[in-house]
Amino acid sequence: MDFKNILIHLDHSSGCQNRLTTAFDLAKKFSAKLNGLFVVPDYVVPSYVEAQISVDLITDVTEKAIARAQEKLAEYQKLADDAGVSMQSQVVEGQVIPILREHSKYADLLMLGQDQPDDPDNASYGLADALLFEGGCACLVVPHSGKLAAPGKRVLLTWNASRESARALREAMPFLTRAESVVVLSSEPDDGNEDIARGHPHAQELSRFLESHGIEAVSSGISDPDISASDAIIGQAADMNADLIVMGAYGHARLREIILGGVTRDLLKQSSVPLLLAH
Repeated sequence: MDFKNILIHLDHSSGCQNRLTTAFDLAKKFSAKLNGLFVVPDYVVPSYVEAQISVDLITDVTEKAIARAQEKLAEYQKLADDAGVSMQSQVVEGQVIPILREHSKYADLLMLGQDQPDDPDNASYGLADALLFEGGCACLVVPHSGKLAAPGKRVLLTWNASRESARALREAMPFLTRAESVVVLSSEPDDGNEDIARGHPHAQELSRFLESHGIEAVSSGISDPDISASDAIIGQAADMNADLIVMGAYGHARLREIILGGVTRDLLKQSSVPLLLAH
C-alpha cells in the first residue's frame, strides 16, 4: 500500500517550513492527497480566576488566535500552490492531541514536527509521545532544522524482531520498496541467552521477507558493547548519509502519561534525519 492520504500538523513554529517541504516532496512522490491541520488550542481558565476574566476577553483572545492561524495557513497554502501540490487545510479549535488522533484514523501517514524547546511558537511538545500510542497510523517526525533531502532514498531500518519493529517495517514498505539503498541495523533479541539467539529466525527470515518484496538490504549490527543503541543508530545514519530512519517505538501508556523507551526518546530529541515511527 502507498501513502495516498498524508496528514500534516501545522503551527507557527520555524520548523514547520521543513515539515511542509518534506510533505510536498512526499505528496509528489506518492501522488498523495495532503491534508493540513492547524489546531488553535482551547483556552482553559482555572476555576480560581474565572471570576476575574470575562467571557468577552476569552472570546477576543480566541478570535485573534484563530485569525493569526488563518493568516499563517494562507501563507502555507500559497507555498503548496507554488510547489504544484494540492493541499486541503483547515484551522480547528480544540485540544491538539485528541483532534490529531481522530483525523489520523483516516490517514496513511501523520507528519509531526520535532520538539523545539527554544521556539516560543513551538506546538510539537508531547505530540509524538502521545500520538505514537493513540494515533491511527504511523508517524513521520521531521527535524526542525537543517536542510533535509526528500526522505526515502537511503533508509536505515532498525530491527530487533519485536512486534514494534515488525509494525514499523510494514508501515515503511512504501519507502522501502522505492529506496535506492536499505541498511538493516539489528540487535539479537536473545536476552543474553545463547540458546535463544541460535534458534531465533532473526536475520535470515528478515532477509527473506525483504527479498520477497524486491528489497535488497545490507545488514549491519551493533558490535560495540560500550555504545548505546541510540548512538549506534545515529552513527550508522551518518555513515550512510541516511535520509530516513525506520524504527519501532517502545513504551507504554499509564492513564494519560506516556513513557517512552530511552532509544525512542533520544532519537526524537537528537535525530537530524526524519524518523518513521510505529508502535
